[in-house]
Amino acid sequence: MSRALPTTVNLSPAGQNETRPMDDAPPLSIENETIFPVPEARRHGNAWSLFAVWVGANQNVMAVMTGLLYPGICHLSLGWSLLAILTGNIVGGVFMALHAAQGPHLGIPQMQQTRGQFGSTGSLLIIAVIIIMYVGFTTTFFAIGREEARSLFGSGFGQLPIWGTVLITALLCMIGHDLIERFIAGFIPVASLAFLLVGLAYLDLAQGHLAQAIWAAPAPHDFLKALSLGVLWQIAYAPYVSDYTRYLPSSTGERTAFVVCLAGSVLGTAYPMVIGAFIGSTGFSGSMYDAIRPWGAILPAILFLVVMISTLVSCTMQIYCAALSSLTFLQTFRQNWHPTGRARGMAALILLLLCALITEMLSGNVLTILDNVIALLLAVLSPWTAINLVDYYLVRHGHYDMESLFRRDGGIYGTANRPALACYALGVLVQIPFLSNGLYTGRIARSLDGIDLSWILGIFVPGALYWAWARTRP
Repeated sequence: MSRALPTTVNLSPAGQNETRPMDDAPPLSIENETIFPVPEARRHGNAWSLFAVWVGANQNVMAVMTGLLYPGICHLSLGWSLLAILTGNIVGGVFMALHAAQGPHLGIPQMQQTRGQFGSTGSLLIIAVIIIMYVGFTTTFFAIGREEARSLFGSGFGQLPIWGTVLITALLCMIGHDLIERFIAGFIPVASLAFLLVGLAYLDLAQGHLAQAIWAAPAPHDFLKALSLGVLWQIAYAPYVSDYTRYLPSSTGERTAFVVCLAGSVLGTAYPMVIGAFIGSTGFSGSMYDAIRPWGAILPAILFLVVMISTLVSCTMQIYCAALSSLTFLQTFRQNWHPTGRARGMAALILLLLCALITEMLSGNVLTILDNVIALLLAVLSPWTAINLVDYYLVRHGHYDMESLFRRDGGIYGTANRPALACYALGVLVQIPFLSNGLYTGRIARSLDGIDLSWILGIFVPGALYWAWARTRP
């Protein structure tokens, strides 16, 4: 998949030294590239650093909680849960990793590159929806942290983790990519060991007896429902995965970025999900803290600290990319504006405060509704994924006019690519009968006993339509 980089223009912030070698830069210097192409002198990292980012990004409590759904909601035995987890994450991970491969080639955030498909203003709706999703996901992580604190320490402790997470996440986002990458990679052994200990604690409680036989065959519709969980988990990363690969040297190549990102994200996700599936298969009704408490009085507090750090990692990844997307949105109306690290830090802080305030106002059923709204918003990702990948790999073969991507009039891409927007709208509409969610279940999904297969239509229909239209262009 490797190709020569397209010709670029100097779009870096004024005064930035583009010739300084990366080795001369302070290791934790504030990132100032934001939404502009990362010059080759600032590129760094390798396959291992990318692998570590995506392993660490998925070492979080939400992955464990998602794993609980395989035996709980999908009624799968442990063996079939493992198969569904791996298969679903591989299928979804392929689409996600194809976006990751764009980073070393173009050196810009994913949402900035989206202007090449939809035009400068045509992309704004998609960027806005993506920002809303980031806010929703972060709010969900805040809520998880609050409930974890309350379950261990009581209701009076619930809000402190939220504001602590706000402060640390704001600092990480202000400094930028390099510190975030190191923070995520450093967390891997801590989280992996903690989740392993939790699994061993449940194994001790199970005393060798699981709620179901390990390889009890599931109903086909239950397996398909479980398969979709992993697919949607990975596709949710698609809008920002290249934000974390754009600093890799162009010599890394698209093929390496694809393989390493796919392997890191699938393995990183499968590990906590399998532990969650095992926990759900034991039939033990207590919390993780109850399970590990017999092993030592201090262990629940240590586990809580790991859970909170995993929440911090996830919130940082969401908000960092939300800030970049917000700058992309605003720069559409201010062509000559070159946002730097300060602008990214301010955007991150505003978004974090919004998430914290929403979390404080919401609880109980309202949070459940928010989770379902996020699930519905995922339906907008599949058509965007399809159009973006078809355009990049099959239509333009990775060649984009970088200056046009930063112009208010869209340059050669125009302000609004109506055929692309039409394909996108049809991609959303065709999913409606196949959606299955706590807020809405389509007619076909009901006939399939609640299986959500909307992502299949959402990828292949708009992708095929866009490719067919692109072939007719002069």
